[in-house]
Amino acid sequence: MAAKPEQDVTDKVKNGDNEKYNQKLDSNTETLPLTTNKTKTETESIDAESGKIRRGRLSLDALMQLSPRRRLLYILTASLCALLLVIIILMIAFWPEVPFYLKAELCVDKECVLASQQILLWSNISYKPCQETYKWACGNFRKEYEENDYFVIKKGEWDYQTYNEYEELSELNRFISMLPTSSQSYSAESMITSLYKSCREIDALDKSQSNMLLRQAIKSVDGWQALRDGNRLQFWEYRKALVYAQTHHGVFPYFKMSVENRYNEPYDYIITLDAGDVGLPDEFFYNVDSSDEVVVAYKMLLRDFAINMGVVTQEAELFADEIFHYEKRIVNNILSVQSSSQRRLNEIKTIQEIKVIAPSLPIFESLQAIFPQIKITDETEVLVRDLDVLHEMSIVVSTSDKKPLNNFIIWSLARKILPHLSKEYRILIENFDNAVYGKTARYPRWMVCAKIVRDWLPFSVDALRENPDLLKSESESQVNLYRQKTYSFPNKTYGNDEFMQLMFYTLRNQVASSILEANWIEPALKTFIHDKLASTRLQIGIPTEILQTKSYIDEYYKSLMLYNLYFVEHLESIWKFRKLRLQDKLKSQSIIDMIILDMYATDNVKPITYSTTLNMILISKHLSQSKYYDYRYPIPVNFARVGADIVEKLIETVSIFENQYRFSSKSSSDSMEESVFKINAHCMEDVTGDIELSENALSSFHTIMSAARITAKALTRFIESIDGAAPITGASIDPSLTYENLQLTNRKRLPGLRSLNENELFTLAYMQKHCSTPIADKDYARIKPHVEKKLAEMHLFNATWRHIQFLPRSSSCSVNENTCTKIL
Repeated sequence: MAAKPEQDVTDKVKNGDNEKYNQKLDSNTETLPLTTNKTKTETESIDAESGKIRRGRLSLDALMQLSPRRRLLYILTASLCALLLVIIILMIAFWPEVPFYLKAELCVDKECVLASQQILLWSNISYKPCQETYKWACGNFRKEYEENDYFVIKKGEWDYQTYNEYEELSELNRFISMLPTSSQSYSAESMITSLYKSCREIDALDKSQSNMLLRQAIKSVDGWQALRDGNRLQFWEYRKALVYAQTHHGVFPYFKMSVENRYNEPYDYIITLDAGDVGLPDEFFYNVDSSDEVVVAYKMLLRDFAINMGVVTQEAELFADEIFHYEKRIVNNILSVQSSSQRRLNEIKTIQEIKVIAPSLPIFESLQAIFPQIKITDETEVLVRDLDVLHEMSIVVSTSDKKPLNNFIIWSLARKILPHLSKEYRILIENFDNAVYGKTARYPRWMVCAKIVRDWLPFSVDALRENPDLLKSESESQVNLYRQKTYSFPNKTYGNDEFMQLMFYTLRNQVASSILEANWIEPALKTFIHDKLASTRLQIGIPTEILQTKSYIDEYYKSLMLYNLYFVEHLESIWKFRKLRLQDKLKSQSIIDMIILDMYATDNVKPITYSTTLNMILISKHLSQSKYYDYRYPIPVNFARVGADIVEKLIETVSIFENQYRFSSKSSSDSMEESVFKINAHCMEDVTGDIELSENALSSFHTIMSAARITAKALTRFIESIDGAAPITGASIDPSLTYENLQLTNRKRLPGLRSLNENELFTLAYMQKHCSTPIADKDYARIKPHVEKKLAEMHLFNATWRHIQFLPRSSSCSVNENTCTKIL
C-alpha cells in the first residue's frame, strides 16, 4: 500500500512529459525548416486528397452495394452524358457554315416562278445527275416539244437555239400584224408590212410566171446554152456574165468579195477577196460515195431544175452530172492548195498585183461595178484571204470551156432564185433539204416570211421594237417618256441593261485572266490579247440618239425600193441596198454610224456581234428583252444562258486579236504558227466516235468548251464581288448601290429547285442549252459538222459533261481526269 502513491507520481510525470512532447511536436510542425519540400498548405492538400480518396472509395463501395441492374443503369447514364458532352464540343468546334441555298428565302415572284417553270419544263430532276445526266437535264425536252404545234418544224434536230428562234419568229409575226397599215409609203413600218405581205402572197405565183422570171434573170447574163442553139455559145463572154451576176444579183461563183476589217491599225474596213460559192453545203460531200443520199439528191435537184425549164430529160441528166463534177474539180483544187505547208494567208495586195496573180478573174471590173462611189484603181488595196486559192480559181477558169463556165454561172444564179418562185420550184429545194436534214414537215408560210423580214430589214425591226413611240407621228412621239422608261429604276429594261453590264465586264475580265493562265500561248501574244480585252467596251441595243426621232431610220432605208410586182424581184433590190451599206463602210463614218453598220450591214445579223474598229461588243436589245433573260432570274441562270453566249463571242474576238498580232509582226514564220485554239481532235473520239470533223466544227467545239469553263469561273467571281460589295473592273457603276437596286444581295431559292445550290443551278441551266431531239429518221449527227459547221447537240452535251470538270463536280459526281488540252 505504501508503494501506490509513488506509482501515481510516476504516471503523472510520464503524462506530463507526453503532453510536453506533443506540444513540442506541434511547435516543430509550425516552424520545421523546408527540408522535406512540404509546407502546411501541401499537407492540407494531401489531407484533402486523402479525404477525396476516402469519399471515392465510399462512393465506389456504395456503387458496388447497388444491385447489378441499377449499377449498369448508372454506368450507362454516366457514359451517355459524357459522350453527349464530347459530341456537343465537337459540333461547336467543327459546325460548318450554313450554305446560302439552305438559309435563303424561297422566291415567289413572277420572274422566279417563270424561270423555274422554264427549267422544270425540260428537266426531270427525279433522275440522278451522276448516273443519268441527260435525263436529269433534258428528260422532258422531247415530250414538251412533241406536244406543241410546231412539232417536226425544223431541219436536222430541234434544240435550244431553234426553240428560241421559233419563239422569236412567233413574236415578230405578232408584232408585224400590229403595225399600222395607213402609213407613208417610204416609212420603215410600210416597208416591213409590204415585204411581209408580198412574201405571204407568193403562192399566187404560177409556174409559167416563174419560168418567165427565171428566163429574165438568165437573159441578163446573156443566156444559157441549154435553152438555145449551141452555135451562139461562141459569142457568150464569161467575164461580162460574171460581172453582171455579181453586181446585180449578188451571186459569187469562183471568187467572192466582202468588206471586212484589216488586221493592222487602225483596223479600218477594206475590200476582201475569198473563194466563191458552190452548191453543196460543204466540200466534204464532193468526195463521199456517189451513192450517198445527199449526192443523189443534189444531182436530182439539178436535173429537175433543167427539166422544169424545158430541157429534155437526157440533156438534163447530163447537165446535172457535169455541174457536180465541175464543182468537185473546183473543190479538190482548193483542197490541194490548202494542204500546202507554204500558204499565203490574209495578205494585202493592190489591184495591179491581183491582176498578175489571177489574170482570168474579172476582179477589177466587178469591184468598179459594185462600188461605183468608191474610186477603184490599180493602186487600190484589197485583203486576200488565200492568194494561192485565188490563183487556182484563175487557172480553173482559164482551162474551162465555155459550156461548163456558162452552166456553172447559170446554176449559181438559179440556186439563189429557186426558193422564192412558185411551188413547183420550191418543192425541188424542199426535196433536197429532206435528203440533207431528214424528211420533215414544211415550214408554215408565216414563219418563212417572218424570217425574211428579220433577215432583210433587221435595223427597222429592232428600232421599232425598241421604241414603239416611233410608230407615232412626230407630234405624238414621246421621246422623253422613252428615255424615262429606259433609264429609270425600277424598270425591266433598265435592270436588264445594268445587270448585262455587270455580267459582261465580269466575263470579259475572266476571259483575259484565262488567257494569262494559258501556258501554251507565247508571252508576247498573251500580253497583246490581254490588253485588247481590257479595253473592249459594250454597247447594248441601238444608240439612244438614233431612237429619239424616226428620221435616221427613214434615211437609212431611203434607197431601198420594195414595191416590185413579184416577190422574187425583191432579191435584186435587197442586194442593191446591201451594196450601198458595204460602200458606206469604206467611207469615213461617225461612231453611231459605225455601230449601226457593224450591227446590221451584214448578210447574217447576229444578236451579239463585235466591232473591230471600235473594239466593242454589240448586243441586240432584243436579246436583253428575251423571255430567257431577266435580271430578276437567278444569277446562275442568266450566266448559263446569255453569259455563255457572250463568252463565245469574246473568244471569237480573241482569234481576231491573234491575227492582228501576227499580222503586225510582219513575219511569215509567225503567220504559220499553230493557232491559239488548235485542239487535239483525238480527245473527241470518246464522244463522236469515227465521225469526221471539219476544221470549222473543231473550232466551234473549242469555243463552246472554253466558254463553259470560263463562264463557270466568272460566276464564282461575280458572286464573290456581290457578297463583298466589291467593284467590277470596267463597269462604271457604284457596286453597293447597284447590287442593292438589282436585288443581287438578297438572292433567293427557286420554287421546285430549292435543293440546288448556285453551282448546281448553273450546271442544270447550262446543260439544257444542249438539249436536243432528232426530228427525222436520219443520222444527222454524222453530217451536221459539215452542214452547220458545229457538232450535234448530243455530242456537245456529252463532251461538256466529260471535259468541263466544274459541271460534274457541282453535283459531287466523279470527274474525268483526261480532258481535252488547250481549252481556256
